[in-house]
Amino acid sequence: MKRWLYLLPLVALIGFGGLGLVQLFDGSKPSFTRPLRDAPDLAFAPLGGGEPIRYTDLAAEEPILVNLWASWCVPCIVEHPLLVELSADYPGRVHGLVFDDTEENAAKFLAERGNPFASVAMDPDGQGALAFGHLGVPETFIIAPGGVITYHHDGQLTPADLDVLRAALDTPFDPAS
Repeated sequence: MKRWLYLLPLVALIGFGGLGLVQLFDGSKPSFTRPLRDAPDLAFAPLGGGEPIRYTDLAAEEPILVNLWASWCVPCIVEHPLLVELSADYPGRVHGLVFDDTEENAAKFLAERGNPFASVAMDPDGQGALAFGHLGVPETFIIAPGGVITYHHDGQLTPADLDVLRAALDTPFDPAS
């Protein structure tokens, strides 16, 4: 009998596994962008207490950036210096939403690495992130006046992504177009 036929499933499994690895480590994949949609009009508790934070209110006059992050997230650590750089260019317009983390860990993270955020809100159970359309931390959203999410970046930011974010923050959103 043809014994090589028994190897066919193993060869197929190795082939699909190799294809999966190539896709996993392919750094050329574009950012995930969804069609325009409304930002959740939720009130989040701020880190350290105070008045609730509504990102739709913060975006009333000009677009803002909201970054979902966590202290335990390694890609969040890697992208953090880029957010520091961006916040220097757009003071008051870069905001953070802490996903599934504690206030103590979030405060320690920001104390050690610097705080680029004009506001930091807590989402300890992740329900607010789900309302945003959360796929996994880190994630970055641009919210335009009128509470519309005009850009959604899934995953760690790279230096090349800063140009896209700057353009999104600089472009006035016209809901009629």
